[in-house]
Amino acid sequence: MGKVSFQTSFKNAHKASFLAKDIASYFNRGSALENRIETVLNHLREWTSTKSLKQLNNERISAFVSTLQEKVDRGELSRKTAENYLSALNRIIEYTNFRLDKNLETVSPKEHNLSRGAFQFVDRAVSQETHNRFVSFLSSKEDIRAQALIHSVQLQREFGLRLRESLAIKVKTIEKALQTGVLHLSREDGTKNSREREIPILTKNQREALEKALDFMKENGLFSLAPTETLKEQYNFAYEVKKQFEAQTGERFTFHGERHAFAQACIQAGIDKQSVSNWLGHGREEITKVYSK
Repeated sequence: MGKVSFQTSFKNAHKASFLAKDIASYFNRGSALENRIETVLNHLREWTSTKSLKQLNNERISAFVSTLQEKVDRGELSRKTAENYLSALNRIIEYTNFRLDKNLETVSPKEHNLSRGAFQFVDRAVSQETHNRFVSFLSSKEDIRAQALIHSVQLQREFGLRLRESLAIKVKTIEKALQTGVLHLSREDGTKNSREREIPILTKNQREALEKALDFMKENGLFSLAPTETLKEQYNFAYEVKKQFEAQTGERFTFHGERHAFAQACIQAGIDKQSVSNWLGHGREEITKVYSK
């Protein structure tokens, strides 16, 4: 009898669909799991450049989980969805271990704060030292996209803005904030679900960050801190340069970690969590528990 062959490749969406069906069948499960597995296979390819079960290893799994955490932190995915993805990932891992005689470790959603249970504090704040090194790294680049990103990172740290908000923020928004002492964000500034919110200017650093960003935007004739044709281009550039920084320095940096740093600084300054929650744009104060003790 000849050796039984089986598919391991998911180098494109078509192959991922067939492999997902094989994996779901192995576990004697139906279309719901099959669809989640197919989604995770495609994300594995897109996020970690993994194109075959033969390439799957603990490092690539860790990279996938890190990306998943960042997307949850940015509000792009819910914890429920992330937990479903990890469940599908674990089925992929188990199938890989069986088919290819590997010994890959499955992932615990709870250990990575990706379970749908109660929100728990996990310190993901970017330290001042790492922040300074990242800004220095950007400063060394003669690229208007990098220079704009310096200002957006400063606004993330000083006001707890999401990356998208710090890129989309408008000149008129900053001008009004400097006049009134309150940064009022709206859908035009890229807020999540188009929700408006207000953040008071309480420190000298906050005011200076706004003034410097405004000067930069006016000097370069910009309407926002995205000097590219589309916001998406600057958004993609931000993650590209972040990867370059991490590869060059060996340090981990996350844009959302600047938001965590803001929340922690506020709590340490004695500001009540409800106010911090409002400034961050959280629907529930409970979510802020993830950001600070």
